[in-house]
Amino acid sequence: MRPILFEIGNLTFFSYTATFTLAFVVAALLADRHNRRLPRPYPVTTMAGIWAFVGGTVGAKLYWVIQYGTWEDWKWLSFLLNGGMVFLGGLFGGIFMVVLYLRWVGAPILPVADLVSPYLALAHGIARIGCFLNGCCWGSRTSLPWGVCYPRSGWGAYRQQLDAGLLSSGAKVSLPVHPVQLYETVFLWVLFGLLLWAYPRRKRHGDIFLGYLVLYGLGRFLLETMRGDEPRHVLGLTATQFVCMAMVAGGLAALAWLPRKPAGDADPPGTPGLDTSPAMNTASPGTGPEAGE
Repeated sequence: MRPILFEIGNLTFFSYTATFTLAFVVAALLADRHNRRLPRPYPVTTMAGIWAFVGGTVGAKLYWVIQYGTWEDWKWLSFLLNGGMVFLGGLFGGIFMVVLYLRWVGAPILPVADLVSPYLALAHGIARIGCFLNGCCWGSRTSLPWGVCYPRSGWGAYRQQLDAGLLSSGAKVSLPVHPVQLYETVFLWVLFGLLLWAYPRRKRHGDIFLGYLVLYGLGRFLLETMRGDEPRHVLGLTATQFVCMAMVAGGLAALAWLPRKPAGDADPPGTPGLDTSPAMNTASPGTGPEAGE
């Protein structure tokens, strides 16, 4: 547990804030580089990352206050400055703001969503390392040899176990818990590799983004069973698990509904499984199947 990453003079760099910011920067730069290497880049820049950062931050904080907050957190909207964050709220908040940005610049939504999805998974994995260092989003108790023990603290796993009578008042560390944050990091980086591999092989616009929703929804649903921070439950499930089920169901339904047409000529010619006929590859800028998406 290292909530403060380092300090320079009077400046304090917190682990979660540093990794959260790094995640957005990495995703924005890599996605922008990928876009610029396409034969016909979409009219988007790293400005999309700033829109995503704003929408993601507000959405993550709104979700946190709904799931964990009290009236005191809502008072004067104090949760915007003091509250925590939940990724799923950030995901939907970020999507909302990026869609507005894409409409503003006239870029197609689904093709851009496909391009960005692998880097979203990569960035989320980076941010989860910040959760681990910060001591938030901790796991449930475990006897596995890689279980982690958090040091004495006024909150988090240590405080939870102390309040539950599982620790003596003099205990220096908590009982071992699942490093569920790191489990999620590994899962997300595997998902990043899978989506990046699948991107040039996609058959339709939307396949990669919807695949991300389905696979992340499934993985997060299972990871929630190892969370120990006791969010509110309904019918034995957390709010996040209900959202994950909706993501999986919605993603599968959308995949079944998408028209069976090629992904288009925004991809390198000769990409496996894509239409690379002369009519597609000689289309002028602003035409072709992706222009009207």
